[in-house]
Amino acid sequence: MAVGATAAVVATKAAALPADDSGLIRLEEEIFEQHEKAAAYDDEIVRLSAIWNAESHRLYQEALAEEHRRGIYLSAQERWKLVTDIPECIEHNRLCELQEPFVTKMGAIIKQMFATPAHTAEGRRAKVSVLLRVMGDEWCHVDEKTEYQELMARSLLIEFIGGEPGEAMRDQFA
Repeated sequence: MAVGATAAVVATKAAALPADDSGLIRLEEEIFEQHEKAAAYDDEIVRLSAIWNAESHRLYQEALAEEHRRGIYLSAQERWKLVTDIPECIEHNRLCELQEPFVTKMGAIIKQMFATPAHTAEGRRAKVSVLLRVMGDEWCHVDEKTEYQELMARSLLIEFIGGEPGEAMRDQFA
């Protein structure tokens, strides 16, 4: 291959490499968009879950008392059927089904993001930001409720980000 041709191949390969991590930033935005859409159902799902969990507990206690009193025994499946037939459980399941496509899409985008190398501090910041959110809200606390291990791991991740994006994230959690 001629020197000019080799230089052209190198130039083409260099042009194909990302000059920045704008792709990671777009993925971060898509992930948080899906997260927001899925989270729209969270409060109601938690409320309904508390209702049907309480009903499940009540039925269990009631069934135990009835079983001892009358010698009538319901199987766990029979008690569970009573719980799953209440309107709150049916609505809870419906909302979870509505939430599922957003959670599934978010998972696929996260997988794509973490398979993409970060080349800049901003790209590393995007990945850490998503990682902290995926690991749960407790990783994002900025008060005394944050566990020591979470604080240390988060601090190390922020250190790895480096540059201005790392400092900005450090300030966010100060």
